[in-house]
Amino acid sequence: GGGGGGGGGDRSDAWNDEEETDSYDWTFTTPYRGSVSVDVDGHVDGHVDGNPPPWTDTDRRVDRGLLMERDPILFFDELTLYESELDDNGLMSVTVKVRVMPRCWYVLMRHWMRVDGVLIRLRETRFFHRVHPAGGSSTSDSPCVVVRESARREETFEGLRMRGAPSEPGQYPDADEAASVLLAAGGPVEMEYHALTV
Repeated sequence: GGGGGGGGGDRSDAWNDEEETDSYDWTFTTPYRGSVSVDVDGHVDGHVDGNPPPWTDTDRRVDRGLLMERDPILFFDELTLYESELDDNGLMSVTVKVRVMPRCWYVLMRHWMRVDGVLIRLRETRFFHRVHPAGGSSTSDSPCVVVRESARREETFEGLRMRGAPSEPGQYPDADEAASVLLAAGGPVEMEYHALTV
């Protein structure tokens, strides 16, 4: 498993640049982890230089406890950005799920790919914002902080078989099932944690 967390410089752009983006990839794998944009006047909540604020390394994490509480869900949607059967060699999809609750909002962007008999790839980016800081109330002086957690998992079917994990393509019918099995199998994962403060 990889690190992340505080200290060091901002590696968020370096992580995206690790992959060759000029060559054709028949599996449609993407390093994309979301982006921040500015309005036509170059503003992002007080940033006037025409550039969005940077993602920086952080020790903050998505508050999964808050997400599991029984707060009402004010808005939920799931969108498939694209999907493919990889010329009958497997499946892949890129989806986005959005959930808004009274005390937070959460976005999960997931790229999932299964090349039958070869490998499974799962890339997840989670965005989280607590509307009011824990134990406090929001004030105009309180910065807005968005946490971004990025995870990369990739396993060969042979590697799964050697560890005693499910190793038949049919045991990974969709992204949710693949995520559950890969998490339970405890295989390698690269993690990065960033925060955006505006």
